[in-house]
Amino acid sequence: MKRVTIDAPAPETAPQPEPQSPPGRRRLWTALVTAWALLLVVLAIWSARNDPPSLRDQTTLTDAKATVEQAMGTVTARIPAGWTVQDRGYAERDCRLSAARDGVNATRTLTLSGPVGAEPGTVQDIAAGLPDAQTRPADGPKEAFYWDAGNYVAVRGEVSGEGTVTVEFITGCRVP
Repeated sequence: MKRVTIDAPAPETAPQPEPQSPPGRRRLWTALVTAWALLLVVLAIWSARNDPPSLRDQTTLTDAKATVEQAMGTVTARIPAGWTVQDRGYAERDCRLSAARDGVNATRTLTLSGPVGAEPGTVQDIAAGLPDAQTRPADGPKEAFYWDAGNYVAVRGEVSGEGTVTVEFITGCRVP
């Protein structure tokens, strides 16, 4: 069988124009994309203004101190009669929020003085009035408690000596 070859160039096909979408459809897509972008911007602004912080770094020391003041009111209301309270105020220390940001850590300390031997009962009384407070040890006389006061503020109380209970309100590292 003989081979047949064609040396003639292949016929060129004229380029076909791409089908044009109707102008109404293009406007519809433009309107939909614009509406979607606007919706995302509005939701982002609303969320930034209304959602609670999800990290301690997103709150300021002023916010934390307001929470400490509320927690102090709750704790001092639970102190039994016969105990005196010494408020040492805030002790502030510099800290690092990240490699690029500095912060401030504040701790407020209350020292409670009362009858010797009544310390475990006082710790138990205070912890009983705080929602979801954890006491230590689980069984037997209570030596300490921990309470999450909200807004990333920790409250820790412990028997620190004979007739003495110390309660600390700790903010953690915050934006000044």
